[in-house]
Amino acid sequence: MINDAEMLTYILQSAEMGCQGVKDVRKSNQCGVALDSVLCGQMVRYGKIYSTAGSMLRNLGEDVHHVSPIAKTMAKMSAVRDLRRDPSAPHVAEMMIKGNTMGVNKMAQHLRNYDRTDPNITLLAKKMLDVEQEHINELKAFL
Repeated sequence: MINDAEMLTYILQSAEMGCQGVKDVRKSNQCGVALDSVLCGQMVRYGKIYSTAGSMLRNLGEDVHHVSPIAKTMAKMSAVRDLRRDPSAPHVAEMMIKGNTMGVNKMAQHLRNYDRTDPNITLLAKKMLDVEQEHINELKAFL
C-alpha cells in the first residue's frame, strides 16, 4: 500500500512533469495561438495541483521530492526530437494526449494502491485524474 506522503509525492511529481511537458512544447512556438492558449490553461491547472500537493506534504512534515533533473532532461530531449520531426498542432496535440493518457493510467494505478487514510489526498488524486482527462478532451479538438 502507498501511504499519504508517497501519494502526495507522486501527485506533485506528476503535476511537475505535466508543467515541464507543456513548457517544453510551448517553447517550440509553432503550434498556433489556439493550441498555445489551451496549453497555458493546462499549465495553470498543473501548477495549482503541484502547489497544493507541496503544501500538503509540508503540512505532514515531509520533504518535497522533485522529479530528478535527469528525468526532466530526458523528457525534454524526447519532446525536442519529436517537435523537430513534426511541429504541427495535430502532432503536438497527439504528443500531449499520449502524456496525459500515461498520467491517467499511472494515477489510477497509484489510487488503487493508496491506503486512503486521508480523504483530502484522495480528492487531490481524483482531481489530478479529472484534470488529465480534461486535458485529453481539450486536445482532441486539435487532432
